[in-house]
Amino acid sequence: MIKLCVVLVLCFMPYRIAIRLHYADCGSSATVHSVFLEPCEIHHVHGIQECIIYEQHNYTATINFTATVNHDKAFNFASGDVTGTGNLELWTFSPNDACSRDVKCPIQAGLAQIYTATVTVPITNPKRMAAKWQVKTENDRFGTAPDIICFVFPVKIV
Repeated sequence: MIKLCVVLVLCFMPYRIAIRLHYADCGSSATVHSVFLEPCEIHHVHGIQECIIYEQHNYTATINFTATVNHDKAFNFASGDVTGTGNLELWTFSPNDACSRDVKCPIQAGLAQIYTATVTVPITNPKRMAAKWQVKTENDRFGTAPDIICFVFPVKIV
């Protein structure tokens, strides 16, 4: 009886799960081996994996990468792009300085790293877009600083 109660409690408890994302690289100078997002509910829409995320919630990415060149600094940026329009909605990172988290700076070429960072999803409209995650060499979101890491993936915000 106790085993049945434990199983029932576990079945109905809310849980967080990290999902390996299917993403598109958007100009990384590093080799990105994998990206996991937690929590993420996956839905398939017309054969495309879409991550369901919630407004004003925090999401943590775990990124496994190997730099191909040395970098002294690294800064986080995230945004949502209404697919095909280039109209960016900026999302908030805390902290913005990737070196103050798991990234070991200076970043050395050939050294594999596993990096975690958290972003807060804003209240937004429309609700379907491409999420864009960047780690840049300078603290300049719109400048010409190269991307160490850059990937996009489809999301539905609820």
